[in-house]
Amino acid sequence: MKFNFKRLASSVLAIGMLASMSSISAFAADAGLANGDYKGTVHFHNASNPANYSMCDPIFAHEADVVLTDANAELTVYVAYPVPAFSDQGTDGTIKDVTITIGEDTYNGESDITTKAVKTFDTTGALFGINAGDELSTQAVKFTLPRSAVDSFEEGLDCSAFVNVVMNTTQNFVVKITNLQAASSGSDATETSTQSMEITAQVAVQPTYSVTVPASVALGELSTEQDTVKDISVQVSANNLTEGSYIEVSAEAEGKLSSEGNTISYTNSFGTQQASAESTLTGQITVKAADVANAAAGNYTGTANFTINYYAAA
Repeated sequence: MKFNFKRLASSVLAIGMLASMSSISAFAADAGLANGDYKGTVHFHNASNPANYSMCDPIFAHEADVVLTDANAELTVYVAYPVPAFSDQGTDGTIKDVTITIGEDTYNGESDITTKAVKTFDTTGALFGINAGDELSTQAVKFTLPRSAVDSFEEGLDCSAFVNVVMNTTQNFVVKITNLQAASSGSDATETSTQSMEITAQVAVQPTYSVTVPASVALGELSTEQDTVKDISVQVSANNLTEGSYIEVSAEAEGKLSSEGNTISYTNSFGTQQASAESTLTGQITVKAADVANAAAGNYTGTANFTINYYAAA
């Protein structure tokens, strides 16, 4: 979510909705990995707060291919191409100019928008028109990294990419690869037989909910005379919630806007709020006049993170 605001400058504050998720699986360091083909779970995390997934994470398939040799670790990730809600954008690639930086070395990604491998997406991204379970064509991006990079997969690799839809800006990520498993090589069967087993199951009515954070908010020209205050609202829609269940939405209380090395502080009064039905949750973004008076002119950008949790009744 971007918001443009000016003083002697104009600023943009991007507010993205981040689900409360964390990776709990891991794999052994490179010492136990033989050369060969592997598959792993990949997520794109917020560069400023790597504990949380990036708002862009839903546009990536969370399956990565890894090929290990004596010298290299070849990593291939997949991003929806086209992005369903913006199929008229990014015709030359959903992401461009993709790089991974390890120490002082930068490795450029090799983009493939021709093959369009179909992948299953496991995370809903309402902004992008992606639902969990969707099978979508993808753009593949391949990196040839040093073999030693495998030891940093779980901790994360610094990644930069120009997001060629919706944002049209360069975004920074921390890419984490976990659950690295050898890909099945398969073998020729000499004898095949089949047997049948009947399976029965029941599915209870499941609660559904959605939380919508505005895509952008414009603060306009920042004042040096009085604080700049902008109301924000988050829409919550919930169905079939059992008694005692609720959705909790929280936001970081403060953050920074930056422009070419200069910063301005902002506060977010949203705090932590709960909803168990159709609700509008509100807060305010505030930039202090005194901070504006001391700031250099420029275009400022920042990110406000929202965390969403669903709590079922005990």
